[in-house]
Amino acid sequence: MSDKAIQPLAIITGGASGIGLSSTQRFLKEGYEVLILDANKETGQASVNNLKSATCNVNFAYCDITNHAQVEEIFADLLAHNRPAQVLVNCAGISPALNPLHQYSVDEWHRTININLHGTFYACREFLKLATALKINEGAIVNVASIMGVRASAAQASYAASKHAVVGLTKSIAQDYATMNIRANAIGPGVIDTPMNTELMKDENIMQYMLQRIPMNRVATSDEVANLIYFLASSEASYITGSYHPIDGGYLAS
Repeated sequence: MSDKAIQPLAIITGGASGIGLSSTQRFLKEGYEVLILDANKETGQASVNNLKSATCNVNFAYCDITNHAQVEEIFADLLAHNRPAQVLVNCAGISPALNPLHQYSVDEWHRTININLHGTFYACREFLKLATALKINEGAIVNVASIMGVRASAAQASYAASKHAVVGLTKSIAQDYATMNIRANAIGPGVIDTPMNTELMKDENIMQYMLQRIPMNRVATSDEVANLIYFLASSEASYITGSYHPIDGGYLAS
């Protein structure tokens, strides 16, 4: 068996940009094989081309995380090749435009819930089916929620609802699979310098308001978030499960 075949495998949804890409880079650095699942074919393939080397085993699979059949097919292929996955990181998500609830379109509401919640559920379900079928006795799931997973904010109803649900889903998974030594944790990023927040960070008024509420008076980098994700997936966090971990510069403490 080749060294490549025995590398632990991390599957990262939304792994082609932002927090997902930083997580991909961190897991590769730690000797993992990484499978990026992303709905952006061009960005996903470009990320793989930039990262792949003799020492970095990274692959990309196009996947619309809201399409359960596509998610199921990817994990079925892993099962067919008797390939276990040790880590699942769910980074795929969107942050919709800020609007009071009566101005939400039904389509916008469903799109946010489908990507942020249903997509996370689909990936977790298939990861756990694979682990059960291959009788894996150790693994980790890290779901990227948000500070809006424990707090609400005006004009963010769909986002807050989806991220609260992700935190609840994570805690339930942790209880269901603890005896299999599969841990599940959620993280709560605050304002992070990522492509998803590009437009928000251009708005000086919003940024001034946000920074006033962040005791550290700065936004985080995606690498800082990836460090937390890797820690929670690693053996260093072997007794941590069912937890929510904010990474927000002190925002929730203020």
